[in-house]
Amino acid sequence: MNAEIISVGTELLMGEIVDTNSSYLADELAKIGVDLHWATKVGDHPGRLEEAIERALDRSEITITTGGLGPTSDDLTRESIAAVLGEGMEVQDDLLAHLTSQFESRGVKMPATNIKQATLIPSAKVIPNPMGTAPGWWVEKNGHVIAAMPGPPREISHMWDNEVGPRLRSLNPEIAIVTRTLKTFGITEGGLDEMLSPLFESDNPNLGIYSKQDGIHLRAIASASTQGEAQALIEPMEREIRKIAGHAIWGEDDDTPVSAALDALSEKDLTLAIAEGFTGGLLSSTVLESASASGVLAGSIVVTGGDSDRLILGLSVADPDSPQPEDASNLALAARDRLRADIGLAMTPLVSRETGDSGPVGTTHIGVATSDEVFVRSGHYPTRRLRIRERAVTHALLELARCLETGSGGHESRWG
Repeated sequence: MNAEIISVGTELLMGEIVDTNSSYLADELAKIGVDLHWATKVGDHPGRLEEAIERALDRSEITITTGGLGPTSDDLTRESIAAVLGEGMEVQDDLLAHLTSQFESRGVKMPATNIKQATLIPSAKVIPNPMGTAPGWWVEKNGHVIAAMPGPPREISHMWDNEVGPRLRSLNPEIAIVTRTLKTFGITEGGLDEMLSPLFESDNPNLGIYSKQDGIHLRAIASASTQGEAQALIEPMEREIRKIAGHAIWGEDDDTPVSAALDALSEKDLTLAIAEGFTGGLLSSTVLESASASGVLAGSIVVTGGDSDRLILGLSVADPDSPQPEDASNLALAARDRLRADIGLAMTPLVSRETGDSGPVGTTHIGVATSDEVFVRSGHYPTRRLRIRERAVTHALLELARCLETGSGGHESRWG
C-alpha cells in the first residue's frame, strides 16, 4: 500500500508552525509497511485544498490529512473532502450530544461554530478523539481510504495509536511487519553508511539510516506472511550491524538518552547530582521529565563561574570563557560530594574563545565522578548550529550511561 500526507494550514506555509506531524506519521507508516510517496502542505484555501485531495485520490491508496478540523471558518478539511467526493455533510445527533457534553463539563456553553465538528458524510465514519473536540473522519470510497486527523500533535499521536494505525494495519492482514531500530552515537551518518554499505542493498529487510537529535538511527524493516518469518529475516541483519558498529550502539527501539542513563543508575541503586554550565538547567529539566527520575536525582546546580558557585560548590571555573577538562572533573566531584550523591555529572560552560588546550570554540567538557574514578570527555558543538544545548544534553546522558555500564567513557564527540 502507498500513502500520501496532506498537512493543512496557512500557518505551516508561513513558517509560524513547524510541521512535525508529517515526520511523525511517516515514521509510523513505515512501521506498518505502508510506503509514503508524497507529503504536501496546503493553506486554508478551499480550491487548493480540494485540488490537493483530488490529486492524492488519483495517485495514492491512502490519504491522511492533518489539521483543518477545527470550528472556525478557515477550518475547511471536512468541507473539501465532501466537495471532492460529491457528498453532503450532515450533523450527527450522537456526535453533537457528545460535543455539547464536553463543553458542559468545562462549565461553558458550546459556540454554534462548533456544530460543524459533529458532521459526517455518508462515506465517513467517526474517528474518536478523546484528547480534543475535533473527531476525525475515516472515509472509504472507490478503493481509497482517507483518514482526516486533527492538527495538535498530542491528538494525532493518540488517534494514531488507538484508531488510525490499527485500522490501516488491518487493511493488509496477510503481511506481518517487524521493525528494529538501533541507535548510535559518536559516528557520523556518512561513516555508518560506509561501514554498513552492503546491508543497505537489501530489499527485505530494508535498512534505513536517519540523523536524529540523539545520534544516528539504523532502522531495519522486514515483511513476511508471519511475525516469526519476519523476525527471522531481520535477526541476521541486526547481528551484522552489532558486529560492525556495536561499539557505537547505545540503545534500541524506544530507548532514549534519559532512559539509558536512569536505567543504568537504577540498576546499581545510585543517586545522581548535576552541575551544568552552558546548558543552563536543560540537562536537569530533561532528567526530571522522566518519571524514573524520582529518587535518583539528588540535586542540581547551574554553574555560572560566579560567586554563587564558590558558595555552593566551594569552587568555580577559573575562566568561564575557556574552561579546561580538569574543570569538568572538579565540578563533577564537587557536585557529588556537596549534594551527597553517589554519582556526579558535570558540564562546563562552552569554550567561547581559543586559549591553549581548552579545546576549540564550541567545546564543552563533561565529567562523570563515580565512587572511585572520574571520567572526562569533551564534545564539540559548532556554535553556528541551532539546538546545540539539546545535543550536549544527549551527549552528557549517554556518557553517563557508558561510564556506569562499561566503567569507561566513550570517545570524544564532534557534532558536524
